[in-house]
Amino acid sequence: MNSENFDVIIIGAGPAGCACALTLADSGLSIAVIDKEKTPQEKICGDALSKDVINQIEKLPPVIKSSFNKIIEKVPSSGIRFYSPESECLEISFESAGKENISGYICKRTYFDKVMVDGLKEFPNIKLFENCKVIDVRADVTNVSVATELKIFNTKILVGADGANSLIAKKLACIENDKKKLCLGMRGYYENVNGFHPGNYIELHFYKDVLPGYIWIFPMANNKANVGIGMLAGDVSEKKINLKNLLEKFINENPDISNRFKEAKQTGKYEAWRIPLGTKKREISGERFLLAGDAASLVDPFTGEGVGNAIRSGRIAAEHIKKCFEKNQFSEKFNRAYDKEIYHRMWKELKLSCTLQKLFKHPKLINYAIRKANNNEEFKQLIAEAMQNTDVKKRFLKPYSFYKTFIR
Repeated sequence: MNSENFDVIIIGAGPAGCACALTLADSGLSIAVIDKEKTPQEKICGDALSKDVINQIEKLPPVIKSSFNKIIEKVPSSGIRFYSPESECLEISFESAGKENISGYICKRTYFDKVMVDGLKEFPNIKLFENCKVIDVRADVTNVSVATELKIFNTKILVGADGANSLIAKKLACIENDKKKLCLGMRGYYENVNGFHPGNYIELHFYKDVLPGYIWIFPMANNKANVGIGMLAGDVSEKKINLKNLLEKFINENPDISNRFKEAKQTGKYEAWRIPLGTKKREISGERFLLAGDAASLVDPFTGEGVGNAIRSGRIAAEHIKKCFEKNQFSEKFNRAYDKEIYHRMWKELKLSCTLQKLFKHPKLINYAIRKANNNEEFKQLIAEAMQNTDVKKRFLKPYSFYKTFIR
């Protein structure tokens, strides 16, 4: 079988893999990005791109922002609606946090991922291999060998950005998926859902039977909506829950929601996927390899959002790889600096989200918090600020502040 050598090989052409390659574009290194499918592919997700994603785009080569701005079928969202188990609605404008243009977008991932993949083609030192499934991977102190259906690739350092079912994580890091650390998500597309906020607010419905997960309804372009449900995989298994039945029960039997779906029509079928939550620190590097994005389990445990951290981890991986080549060091010991940097930048937020996830198991607490926010403008403003600032969010989780905020 033919073989080909590259300085860096990245498995996976999603946001993490592309961000890593794009950040290395000016390095002079030869880079291969390998994906098992034709890119971009349909992604089973909520299609919501947070403000953090937009901020991360700013840090990539300018061609990415320019191409993203040209996407016609994206909808700007300027706020969020939280619905309590008792169906009380709390509306939070991102602009109410005292910052202008605090907004994200709802955009089909095929459009967003195309921007990232097309960006790779702008740089001659990046080569994309599509429909190229990895069969095996081996790493030692001198080399990494990647066997694919197409050919054998050799590299000095490998990045596993191959998603929730990462072969690289399994083969090199010996990480197996833990059901207790996974979320199961399912989404479908609908037409003619009504009742959205004029500012295209995303909606999170904390339905009692789903906690600490939620049901989402996101407005999209062309009168469409992304409707889905996310639950802890352990709860789904233990309670023998059928996500499709539970979601349709919510749509059809919740009085406020069923009215909004009277004229709605589902387009296509429901799709489900596994989401690796960032609930604990892992060893995400080793001898001549790094893990990034979902392969490193960096999805926010509370919101289920992973694109921002995927791009961030890809960028951090690229900066670390530059140091590897500067020092000619690719060892497991040297790569521990990558783990340290990832968790230095992300762990505080992930840990806070883990705590919020645990708190949101209690419907009475959610009902109380949303009711209090609707009756107290100062508290509502505090929630808006907490959504934009980790330090503000942290105040909620200190015992005295928790008492002062929620009980008094």
